[in-house]
Amino acid sequence: MKTAESIDARAERGRELEGYAFTFCKAAFLALLFAKYTLLVTALAAVGLYIAAAAHGVREWRCFVKPPWVVVFFAVVAALQAYFMFGHVPELVL
Repeated sequence: MKTAESIDARAERGRELEGYAFTFCKAAFLALLFAKYTLLVTALAAVGLYIAAAAHGVREWRCFVKPPWVVVFFAVVAALQAYFMFGHVPELVL
């Protein structure tokens, strides 16, 4: 027989997994909206929103890269993606 404690632990794990699923749901929706521009748009959005959050006094971020490096990281990602999409002429197209 299951105890209330084991049921609560199972429900907590379920909520944690649903949180991960929701993250991927958001990513898939953005990919659907922006297609080949997904990385560029989301990286620019991250930079802009993290700068705005910092301007409003938030100093604790949940991203795997901590401030201020998260802004630098996503700015570099956006710059490289923009270069490869718009400024770089491939030498060989397969």
